[in-house]
Amino acid sequence: MSSKPNEKINLELLIEHAASLPTSPRIYTRLNQLLNNEDASLDYISSLVKMDPGLAAQVLRVTNSAAYAGTIKVNEIGTAISRIGFNELRSILKMVVEKEAFYQALPVYGETATAFADRSLEVAIISEVIANRAGFETNAPYITGLLHQVGKLAINLYLERIEKAFDITEHLEERPLIEVEQELLGLSHYRVGAEVLNNWKFETTIWQPIKNQNSPLHAHSHLRETSILSLAIWFADQLGGYDPDATTPEHIKRACKELGLDALDLTSLLDDSRFEINDRKNQLAMLL
Repeated sequence: MSSKPNEKINLELLIEHAASLPTSPRIYTRLNQLLNNEDASLDYISSLVKMDPGLAAQVLRVTNSAAYAGTIKVNEIGTAISRIGFNELRSILKMVVEKEAFYQALPVYGETATAFADRSLEVAIISEVIANRAGFETNAPYITGLLHQVGKLAINLYLERIEKAFDITEHLEERPLIEVEQELLGLSHYRVGAEVLNNWKFETTIWQPIKNQNSPLHAHSHLRETSILSLAIWFADQLGGYDPDATTPEHIKRACKELGLDALDLTSLLDDSRFEINDRKNQLAMLL
């Protein structure tokens, strides 16, 4: 690794390199839409599933498991989906995106694969819990939470590809990460994540909150979605220990107000989030 970058990120080149990131996040939203559409073509759904080797392998594995297996093993994706049904496919899709697409070490950020994957999953699940409590649809908040660090993936890959990788944590000196990113790279991972997802044709309800994830105070649109993500990130930081008597940050107060939540909701939301995270991780452990 180099000690320090001597040039800013070339966003166009970064997006080009990002095309080789796992396909699961890119097809998740589209597949989820199709699975909720009764008129969706099985052939089209099958073609999307085939785009991701990990997803295709899991579909076939589950189809040929004891729960679904017939007298003949299935090796064709369309037949497999017909056998297991869309609900099971949705569960498999979520599992693959959670476990495989984000299980990558990020040397540039000093993060192990486990730490990165766990954080992505935790924020996704907490986002789902918050959205459900606030009475909102949960699919978009979930995927937004899961993808909130995709900018880190893209930056790490970009710097490795141009052979300029370095450990950004060595330059933090107690400063916020995005401040150091902007100083050394010219762009924060928030901005990079939003640009990559926009390029991949994700809805603005996904990438705009990711761009403004540090605070809903900075959001000019999609305030509700940004508030869910900001609150979920803050909750993820509290999983190790939450002090209900500590001063609540202003951006969290703003997020709660936007979502119709009050201080009394925070402790119960955190408890619900811990339960859901443990339950989901146990499910993953049994499935993989």
